[in-house]
Amino acid sequence: MTAPLLVSSLEPASLGSLFSACAAEKTSKSSPPRRTKQPSGHPQKPANTPLSETATLNLIRSSLLESLSQGVIVTSRSLNPLYWNAKARTLCQHLAGSDFPPLELPADVAEVCHRLIRNERLSDRPFVMECQAPTGQTIRISARWLELAVQTTDLEKQRQPYILVLIENCHDLLYEELRIERKKYDLTEREAEVWMLLRQEYSYQEIAKMLQISLNTVKTHIKNVYAKKRSCQGREKFWCCD
Repeated sequence: MTAPLLVSSLEPASLGSLFSACAAEKTSKSSPPRRTKQPSGHPQKPANTPLSETATLNLIRSSLLESLSQGVIVTSRSLNPLYWNAKARTLCQHLAGSDFPPLELPADVAEVCHRLIRNERLSDRPFVMECQAPTGQTIRISARWLELAVQTTDLEKQRQPYILVLIENCHDLLYEELRIERKKYDLTEREAEVWMLLRQEYSYQEIAKMLQISLNTVKTHIKNVYAKKRSCQGREKFWCCD
């Protein structure tokens, strides 16, 4: 079931500078390294050439985008995908209900982009939609305009609008938050289980039925969770998540 589209007032996309810098880079000319003569009978060893600054930046950009927990897609106005990271490909496969690598944007992602294009006057705001994947997962999709400065000549830069799409698995986000909260507030396994169901907006009665415990036990666990959260307020605490 597809949820209605929402217009959110998030901050401008910060990934634009990465793509802008990548598009504006020039290839640098460097003189070939000098070869030193080796004594006869000793073959010359290949030098360990360090990565150039451009290659290092490209590697950092690629690693940064691939390490994000969000799926990232950059597409043109014609919805021709120019880039997507591995997380985006995985989530698009969930949306399309297919195990094959996606060749085009799933229908739900394309719909959000179409809404953005039709409401171009709201260029500073992303369009957000939550939809249900065939696997039962809730996927959140947001799309906003992304302008890239493309170098056409030595003296001219042309700004071209593209669409930045972020895709998130809502269940994974909630699970990660609860994993951190369990460690931070020192919750027991049962307290964390009850707290997770409560965060998913189940009622006390539904939680008791699902976990096969009494209603008073559910209330006690939730009371303990709130007490532990209050005891940690105003205190700096560092921890390492397993």
